Amino acid sequence: MKNIKINDNLLVETNEILKKYGNNGFEGLVLWFGTVTKGSAFIEEIFTPPQKSIKSEYGVGYLVSGETLFSINKYLHKTGLRLVAQVHSHPSRAYHSETDDRLAVATKEGSFSLVVPDFATGPANLHRWAVYQLRRGQWEEVSSKDKDRFFTILKSDIEGIKPLKHRWWKWIWK
Repeated sequence: MKNIKINDNLLVETNEILKKYGNNGFEGLVLWFGTVTKGSAFIEEIFTPPQKSIKSEYGVGYLVSGETLFSINKYLHKTGLRLVAQVHSHPSRAYHSETDDRLAVATKEGSFSLVVPDFATGPANLHRWAVYQLRRGQWEEVSSKDKDRFFTILKSDIEGIKPLKHRWWKWIWK
């Protein structure tokens, strides 16, 4: 994908959702759904899937069930939206771990994976987050300079921006 446009209120809401998981000592996951045309995406919905939070002496994480993944795929097919990016938090620095590589929800070439540091206790700022893109089957880090090229943050107070949605898991099954 060449460019992703996202409304600033969805960026802030993503951060707030991840912060709630972090307040309990857990990583969290939010998915960005959007319309894609000619290599550009517009994020229309963020989605918090049901997830099993994990905390042990080995670290923290989350799991999304196969049933949930199937329901997400059905919803995307029905609406014509695409899974553009997965966003999850880490307890400290932002990086893509081996587990993140193996258990990615976003698996389509060109998809993005964003990692928010410090359980999202900081501001919603892409330059604080690690950003990776799936290229040739590998997650490659996006440079700070390229973050500005790939992502356009739209101001929610600008007239003409259509209202956007956050969907919790129950909406998928309606």
